[in-house]
Amino acid sequence: MITVVGLGTSSKDDLSNKAIKCLEEATHLVTTASWHQVWSELTTCKAEIWDNWPLEERLSALKNYADNLVLAVAGDPKLDEFYLQDIPGLVVIGASSRIHSLDLPKEWQYVSKDKIKGKTEKSLLSRIYPGVWPQVKRNLPKDLVVLYEDQGRVGQGKVDDLELTDGYILIKSNLPERPIDTLLKVMQRLRAPEGCPWDKIQTFTSLKPYLVEEAYELWDAIDSGVTDLMVEELGDVLLQVVFHSEIASEEGLFDFEEVALSIAKKLVHRHPHVFGDVKADTPEKVLVNWDALKKEEKGKEDRLSILDGVPKYLPGLSKANKVQKKAAKVGFDWSEIDPVWDKVTEELQELKDAQGAHKEEELGDLLFAIVNLARFLHIDPEVAINKTIAKFQRRFRYIEKQAPKPLEEMTLEEMDVYWEEAKKEE
Repeated sequence: MITVVGLGTSSKDDLSNKAIKCLEEATHLVTTASWHQVWSELTTCKAEIWDNWPLEERLSALKNYADNLVLAVAGDPKLDEFYLQDIPGLVVIGASSRIHSLDLPKEWQYVSKDKIKGKTEKSLLSRIYPGVWPQVKRNLPKDLVVLYEDQGRVGQGKVDDLELTDGYILIKSNLPERPIDTLLKVMQRLRAPEGCPWDKIQTFTSLKPYLVEEAYELWDAIDSGVTDLMVEELGDVLLQVVFHSEIASEEGLFDFEEVALSIAKKLVHRHPHVFGDVKADTPEKVLVNWDALKKEEKGKEDRLSILDGVPKYLPGLSKANKVQKKAAKVGFDWSEIDPVWDKVTEELQELKDAQGAHKEEELGDLLFAIVNLARFLHIDPEVAINKTIAKFQRRFRYIEKQAPKPLEEMTLEEMDVYWEEAKKEE
């Protein structure tokens, strides 16, 4: 049998005679509040300390305990330790709740740590169990002032300045809305019947080109090194995720929360070396584990070829690179670079010799061989070709700027003079 005794909020005077007797006569006494002042008055009591145990460990230990146990908790067991509701057959001896240590307003709302978000008309009260404060802290504005009760201490302070272990926080002012919630509401408004005519008619299919376009604009922003531009373009990419999620939500398929939770679960599953006990101390070992775990995931069990899963509409150079990397993982690859150079030379000669329609095929073979060479040189072919395109654009614009007459009226030799000038200025 398990008996849970509430220690109240202050001294031994808070306890009933029944509670004191239970504590003093316990053969196995456990407490999650060794910091409580009542222990300085009950000097004969010797308790096993569970103060820093996460809820999962506490629940597991209590559910598997067979002998008589007395669990002493701060405050009142029913009001302050909600997880105990999952343990059947408990004998509970109540006391004053820790909630009353705080200056509660007339209207307040209890919320779990995962629900502290968005604006509210009522003040928010949330229980802080051991180990959860860092997570709660990340979801709150750093300069938000909260009231708190932590291991019997009561006070107030800015979120960023507080390190809480076991207690409550009370947010009296309206909690500022998280930016992601604001974005979701804006999208809902745009898609509403009285919203934007253009946004209302968009579909998964109609938005596909914009997703690709925004990804490439982000690429450009990263290359520019301009932080403000990166922020803007990352926002545009995020908008595409929110847009698709809102359309799916309207059709009852899924919503943004499911998308976020899905990627979080995937990351945990594919990083057992971080969230589990698997060892992977090099990037190469991580990738081996990653590929093996991908095959186990739902929806990917029917992939028969190692080449399955390459996006159909990936740009050609990137697609070739990805296919080659997949084949190389099972040993279908050269062990050194010399044969790769030879293959490029061979394909170039075959292109020179090709006639008619075969030229297209041979050009494709040459490009494929060059991508393979790029892989051996540890160069991303898409990055390389885009840098070359950018270089060409810079030099051509120099010609346009310096030319004394319209380009249409200049010879190639005349334009080439300015081209060489542009090269020297780089």
